[in-house]
Amino acid sequence: MTDAAAAIRDQPLIAIDVVPMSFVTADGLRVATARRAYAPYAGQEALPGVLLDGTEILADGAMRALRAKAGLGLGAVRHLAQVGAFDGPDRDPRSAAISIAFVAVIDPAADSDATWHEVDALPLGLPFDHDRIVGSALARARGLLWSDLPFTQALLGDPFTTADAARLRVALTGTAPDPGNLNRKLRTNPALARVAAPSSAGPRGGRPPAAWTWQD
Repeated sequence: MTDAAAAIRDQPLIAIDVVPMSFVTADGLRVATARRAYAPYAGQEALPGVLLDGTEILADGAMRALRAKAGLGLGAVRHLAQVGAFDGPDRDPRSAAISIAFVAVIDPAADSDATWHEVDALPLGLPFDHDRIVGSALARARGLLWSDLPFTQALLGDPFTTADAARLRVALTGTAPDPGNLNRKLRTNPALARVAAPSSAGPRGGRPPAAWTWQD
């Protein structure tokens, strides 16, 4: 075998793994897994993942993983963001593999074959290094909250209340925002406009909470 042929043979596989994420006030912040159909770890819950096809771009591979492994079609995905690359000689028992990981914000109303988990239940004891990927996805989400408005909009939905924004902050960071600072941040954000609160929001007979919609 030539040196060139040996180098090609030793190239690691490229995998795409996706952390589906959703947020609604009733259920809080959640991440999803899918049951593996094949070895290794057949029957166990893991992140939706595929091996990248030779002509496939990364984002298309992520969408294929969601569709094929979790039953989540294009219409269910509100936003897709890359988390990073994960390597290591022992992360996949089949072969050396590098994973390019994504976080996908999923419409909470979407039907799927996925199993949803509250972030309070983490780590989940997932195979491969998927617990590490989930942790990195949550760290990425913390960094994107309010610094990336499309990502924030995808998580909060439209419309949302000030209480929703506070609960999402707590779910991602573990700390509650100062109410005055949060109200000022929302009120002065040019991407937001004040709207009437949904009829289901707030206590019955009480003062309706502040609600917001995203402007184009």
